[in-house]
Amino acid sequence: MLTINTTLTDSEDFFLFLGGAVELLINFVGIPLSIANLILMARTSVIHPNMKAILMYQSISILTRGICRFIICLFKFILWDPISAENMSFLPELATLYFFGVYSRHFVPHVLIIERILATLFARAYERCRGCLFTLLWSPIAFAISIYIAFTTEPQKARPLANLVTIFVELVAGTIEFAIFIKLSVIGLMIELFIITCHPFLKRDLCQILHHFGTIVANFCRRIFPNNHRISDQNTTGTAFAAPAPTVVGIAQIDLISGKALTSKSKTEEHFATLKKAWQNQQK
Repeated sequence: MLTINTTLTDSEDFFLFLGGAVELLINFVGIPLSIANLILMARTSVIHPNMKAILMYQSISILTRGICRFIICLFKFILWDPISAENMSFLPELATLYFFGVYSRHFVPHVLIIERILATLFARAYERCRGCLFTLLWSPIAFAISIYIAFTTEPQKARPLANLVTIFVELVAGTIEFAIFIKLSVIGLMIELFIITCHPFLKRDLCQILHHFGTIVANFCRRIFPNNHRISDQNTTGTAFAAPAPTVVGIAQIDLISGKALTSKSKTEEHFATLKKAWQNQQK
């Protein structure tokens, strides 16, 4: 019985450390991408300033959470205890910063919906107004509530029933929304496909692209499997040697009575010189 429990414990530790290693690698790659995305978002001037502020706030939240998760996963291997590292008891400030990144990101969808409603209902006035009043209204509220939740949340505290109900409702609504998204994506794909296939110029361009792609694939296969090409060349060469093409003989080199060739290829010049000389003598 003790051996079975030990085996189960070792298996659980293995999977916990494996998950920590995978998450460590994902965050190691995701942090530079988040920084690059934040820099590009800060320098762009194409989108509306309100949308730009929302996306930058979201990028900062994701970057904060990614850095905290990277440190937590790193401490799993430093402490060699994946469970204690998740409680973040070794660094309480890290727990506060982590929960701030998690909860502040939850405000982004709600703010984004409000911003899109304003942009739809008041399209002309919204595009002309490039001020930051909307950002100054929502960002302090979202920041303050996120800080409050981060300070009052304890990592080892169990989730209350209200949070579980909220998570369940979000799961059901998210599943329905995902199914609707899949349906709309399939319909949109079929519409695009019919537009391309029924339009003459788009269909022509599509055929050219497919032909070019097929040529690339064929050349790639020839480079990987060159034996078939060589065998066909050898067969072609052997056939050429086995059945040479018939030699075409001009009428000036054929005896009109017997039909035989008067000269060989090596004496062609001498034959034409003799004919030229005989013609000149006849003219004299």
